[in-house]
Amino acid sequence: MENTVLLALAVAAVSYALIRLLGRRRPPYLPGPTPLPVLGNLLQMPTEREWLVFTEWAKTYGDCIHLKVLGQSIVVLNSFEAASDLLEKRSAMYSSRPRLVMAGELIGFAQAMALMPYTERFRQLRRMAHKELTGAALQRYWPLHEHDSRYLVLKVMEHPSDLAKLVRHYAGSVILKVTYGYQTKPEDDPFLLLAEKVMGAFSIASKPGNWLVDFVPWLRHLPDCVPGTHFKQVARELSALHMQVIEGPYHWALARQDTPEVIKPNFVSTVMSRKAGSLTAEENEILLWSSASLFGGGADTTVSSITSFYLAMALYPEVQAKGRAEIDRVVGDRRLPQLSDQQDLPYIEAIMREVLRWNPVAPLGVPHLSTQDDIYRDRFIPSGAIVMSNIWAMLHDPAMFPNPQEFNPDRFLGNEAALKRTSVAFGFGRRLCPGMNFAESSVFIAIATALATCEIRDPLNENGAPILREVMYETGTISHPPPFTCSVSPRSKDHSDLLEASLAC
Repeated sequence: MENTVLLALAVAAVSYALIRLLGRRRPPYLPGPTPLPVLGNLLQMPTEREWLVFTEWAKTYGDCIHLKVLGQSIVVLNSFEAASDLLEKRSAMYSSRPRLVMAGELIGFAQAMALMPYTERFRQLRRMAHKELTGAALQRYWPLHEHDSRYLVLKVMEHPSDLAKLVRHYAGSVILKVTYGYQTKPEDDPFLLLAEKVMGAFSIASKPGNWLVDFVPWLRHLPDCVPGTHFKQVARELSALHMQVIEGPYHWALARQDTPEVIKPNFVSTVMSRKAGSLTAEENEILLWSSASLFGGGADTTVSSITSFYLAMALYPEVQAKGRAEIDRVVGDRRLPQLSDQQDLPYIEAIMREVLRWNPVAPLGVPHLSTQDDIYRDRFIPSGAIVMSNIWAMLHDPAMFPNPQEFNPDRFLGNEAALKRTSVAFGFGRRLCPGMNFAESSVFIAIATALATCEIRDPLNENGAPILREVMYETGTISHPPPFTCSVSPRSKDHSDLLEASLAC
């Protein structure tokens, strides 16, 4: 026994020495701000508009920055080259998601695609969504996009002060029809009200560094009476809301798929028809969370893009005039634009690309996770590092986009490289948003319909003062423009009559 103990101690000592030796031999971390003992860079982490701070830091530390917060490594990628090298070319090591205790585990978002680890279950959900939202399958939903975009413009012209609310209704209405076949109510729809609360919670809860429990997971086990555990009450309330959003529209759809109340085609009915209406327990669970991921992703992200479009048109009337002229030339004034016109409207396409670039919906994307130790540019990236992509910086790179703060769709005309670059707004590699083409269709037709039929003028902030062209967007995983008002009026009575007639069909 004594010899066995001595041997074990000797092995442990040698192992410890080897670990220390190998640790000294490994390359250093990527450059970054000097960390403090124990706390690391906790006190230096920005708390709002982090993408702007990281972009500024890149001037000092380079396009790849390493931070440490309470022992957790965070890598910030500020260039397309670095993000492409790691998140795409080395996607086998960088396609998972970090453990976000607050958003993922306590609220439940880790069961949906956005925050789910890269597992076989994730791949099942993604395959199901991708099959219905790409190629010819996507065209089945074009009439829904076109109808609701016309309804949106008509309502915005009637109530321009309610622009943000109306855009949110448009985005939610389209995705609820496509996902579940559900027709939203004109006002205060219960599913949309729930989704708005939950997606607002997701934007705050999923932001790395926002919750101490994400770095110190054992805090979740403290009694509620302990100071600093208010996050547990917040999580319980949001978890209950989250499950209502997940299960409410899904069970509504299952109960009504064979009734005229349901709009077809829709995602749930199409999947069920392929299964002859009979799902195993596992298939039912996958369809539940796959449809919920589509609903959650589509109900909020396009809101930011379309609202940004209205703001940009008010700030840049010359762009608005040029876009309208193209529609008049290609489509004419006897009908409204359709998604089948997209390939013939390159400037409207360029406006959409510039909307995605100018102020991207998710400026820092959704964080990735390194699942293996890696060496990049002779620097060490440890397994378990949170990897954040500064999409805002990539889409404001002056080498690719001169005068990046300016809203200028001309930068995309004849520039295939710039056009392709805007795809980073939807993520990277194996975590690229499966609803990208769907979202682009929704934003494109909203833009084309508005330019064809109305005039957008005079952007003012919530205090009634003119808005400067350099607009400060709100903090969060999903970033929205600041509150503003603008004038939206029909180009002529003929144009408003055309809108109303199209909705009466």
